[in-house]
Amino acid sequence: MKNPFAELVGFTLRTGRRGSGTSAAAVDVRPGLMNPNGVVHGGALFTMADTAMGAALYKTLAPGEYCATIEIKIHFLQPVTKGKIRCRARLVHRGSRIAVLESHLSVGRKQVAQALGTFAIFVPRPQKTSRGSGAIRRRLSQ
Repeated sequence: MKNPFAELVGFTLRTGRRGSGTSAAAVDVRPGLMNPNGVVHGGALFTMADTAMGAALYKTLAPGEYCATIEIKIHFLQPVTKGKIRCRARLVHRGSRIAVLESHLSVGRKQVAQALGTFAIFVPRPQKTSRGSGAIRRRLSQ
């Protein structure tokens, strides 16, 4: 699955088979991911968790459906200073409009973070054109 944001941050992203509700991401720790204290920035871990959960949900969507993050809670369990960070995400529950997913991030056998996210599932509505809006714009500009 191509994901420009994942490429920007520098992690790989793989999804399970269609409908599986799973995904995995990985990134090697490098200086660009570190905070001033010499550990991987929490935002990098959050980014991996969010993107992996969205990718896992994406593989369950019907044609024309989209998803968006509503909220995520993340627990940072251990600081990360080196190694390869791996993230595994899975669908916990999927309704017609809301889904819950979880991500587990680890370095080697050590779990470093855990996240739980809620996502919206929606079909974009066609944009309506309002009648008379041109007249209103003309009056406002005068």
